[in-house]
Amino acid sequence: MFDSRLLEVLIAADDHRLLSANAEAWWLAQNDVFVPLESFLTQESREAFLSRLEAGNHDWFLTRFQNAPDVPYLTRIVPQGEDGQSGAMIRIVLCRLDQLMDNFRQQDYALNAYDTMLSLYEDLFFEYIPSEDAITLYNTKQSAYSNGTMALDDFRGALSTRCDEENLPTLDALIANLRGGTPRFHITIPQNLFNDDAGIQSVQCRYVTMHHRSDRISLVGLIHPMRTRGAEENEITYDALTGVIQKEHITRMAEDRIDRQRAERSALAILDVDYFKHVNDNYGHQYGDQLLRQVAGILVTEVKDGGAVGRIGGDEFMILFYHVENETALRAYLRSIKSVISAVLPGTTVSIGSAVYPEAAGNYSDLFLVADYCLYLAKEKGRNRYIIHTPGKHPLLEQIKAEQASGERNLVRGRDDLPLGDALVQLQYMMRYGKRPPLGTLINEFAVRAAIPLLSLWRLKEHGLVAAGGKEKQDVDALQAFAASRAFTELEIPRYLKDGMTVVHTVDKKEEGYPELREALLEHQVMSYIYIPFRDRSAEPYALILASINRKIFWNEEHLKYYRIFADMLSDQDLSEGQ
Repeated sequence: MFDSRLLEVLIAADDHRLLSANAEAWWLAQNDVFVPLESFLTQESREAFLSRLEAGNHDWFLTRFQNAPDVPYLTRIVPQGEDGQSGAMIRIVLCRLDQLMDNFRQQDYALNAYDTMLSLYEDLFFEYIPSEDAITLYNTKQSAYSNGTMALDDFRGALSTRCDEENLPTLDALIANLRGGTPRFHITIPQNLFNDDAGIQSVQCRYVTMHHRSDRISLVGLIHPMRTRGAEENEITYDALTGVIQKEHITRMAEDRIDRQRAERSALAILDVDYFKHVNDNYGHQYGDQLLRQVAGILVTEVKDGGAVGRIGGDEFMILFYHVENETALRAYLRSIKSVISAVLPGTTVSIGSAVYPEAAGNYSDLFLVADYCLYLAKEKGRNRYIIHTPGKHPLLEQIKAEQASGERNLVRGRDDLPLGDALVQLQYMMRYGKRPPLGTLINEFAVRAAIPLLSLWRLKEHGLVAAGGKEKQDVDALQAFAASRAFTELEIPRYLKDGMTVVHTVDKKEEGYPELREALLEHQVMSYIYIPFRDRSAEPYALILASINRKIFWNEEHLKYYRIFADMLSDQDLSEGQ
């Protein structure tokens, strides 16, 4: 940590010559005790110093010395008599601004580390200063007490409102030992004085004396909640890869807060990394793991003591916000998270769904369902966004449950890290044995799972678009424009046929055989495509077209078999039904 100690200078009240100073201050004054202190200041600083001295202004201001004109010092003229100086002397206090700011950043980091440490066991940390008879509280917002400083009697009064009469003597013993300055003390109060969590059966209070300097002594300690669970359940466990809380324990913490404490304005946010499966497929799992660690670190830094962060799936995280004053406060958290991730990790975006208790739902399970629904909406609307459930704007809980039950949303259980083959099996089972979802929903689900920019289904006889899906499904207009002048059957190029599919990675590659077709495709910015013709159960000709508009992509060779199977799955249906 940088040395940002205060520099102290004593000057004579009559002629401002240097009487006493720290070593660095002597250097700034060029070790000269015969000229006024202001002589060593730059011209602008000299005028500010003298005017404040004459006006008796004791606020902090900036000064610069001729010996180090590029280094600003925060300066204060201490009122006469303060700290015991006589009227014959004037005390000046200085601190290097750059060192002060560096020290502030280090302290901010340290406080974040302390908050994280406190969250291990949900402790409340306190500091009692006997000379002021005041206690300062620090906690992770899981207790019923606000951070800040109050008189010790006021703190005793706050605790006593949760304390049964038979336990008041034990509470008073804690207060008496604090006030009496007992060097070290430990006591257990057999009651939850921490919050409204029914799972806490008692609290442990302990402290120890800390000496700052000769002029200040304080007592530092903690209040630790003891739960009815076993010791192994009390300890929060952390994910080995990312360092955030494991799914079991972040879930338990959310249930405690929402279902047991009924802590209003608690909120859940569910976040996943957009196209994370594509990251693993293209850059490898080691890179993907590193990306998850970086995302987790950003989440913890941004949330700080406002909540807890856990990993609940492959690339999926859950944030439990202990208390959000209003939607504006929650929006500020989520906006910051999304923006920082995109700035620190170029090319990486996240989607977030969030909901607040009790406005969105009355228990943890339903609140999670609503937040998960909002995450689905965020992904459906193109990803790289957050959506907070707002009654009146979004469906209510019962509508969400009905929509989920209808099978029109979340067709596949699992998220982006689910293997494409497993997702395809679920879709195939649903099409064969369950209620067939709308073709648009089916097409979009497969496109999202396979990270296909644009997947479209066409009825070949009239070049009619049946459905389109994928992150760039709006680009289907380019294919419609192409179809206005060319036949889709021309996309079937023999030299690029494989298992009944035409696979073209780079349309602009000048190969012989289809110059006119290439020109037409490039005219409509079709840079890569896969063409899969088939007939449905009624023998009508259809085609699946996978395309990338305005940018080239290299199709995943491992996925070609899944594309073929998906087309075969559609061929088992009468696609004219319901169209």
